[in-house]
Amino acid sequence: MFLRAIVLMAAGLWPLAVQAQDLESLRNQAEQNPAALARLRQAAVSQNADAAFYLGTLYSPLITRQESTVVKGWPEALRWYRRAARLGSARADFDMGLAYEKGLGVPENPQRAAAYFSRMAAIARTETAAPSPAGAAADQAGSPADQDSRPQL
Repeated sequence: MFLRAIVLMAAGLWPLAVQAQDLESLRNQAEQNPAALARLRQAAVSQNADAAFYLGTLYSPLITRQESTVVKGWPEALRWYRRAARLGSARADFDMGLAYEKGLGVPENPQRAAAYFSRMAAIARTETAAPSPAGAAADQAGSPADQDSRPQL
């Protein structure tokens, strides 16, 4: 854990990792606590991709724990997964791809599933790629790389 914290700090990602852990903790509290559910929902409505993803997991019929604050169902789970995917969550893209691949709450659609999986892979490549000096120079120059090139679903 200590080594991971050093790596995250060096990469400038520590605040994001802490935020994600806080939202996961909030999601777990939201299983039993309506106030926590309201806070998680507010974060999701405020364009937080991780919060929307965790809200989707709360409603997902495949994830059953001790939820007493929500009624499980695909329509609501997919609503939040879609929002999270639109906001750039690779995990939500994966879950949406799985839904379309398996027909979970939506008709099976292999093409749509492939599009979500492809977008997930593109996000993962971007998040794990080390910045190159040429890429940094292009970013400073305001290149077209600044635009969101993910396929729209």
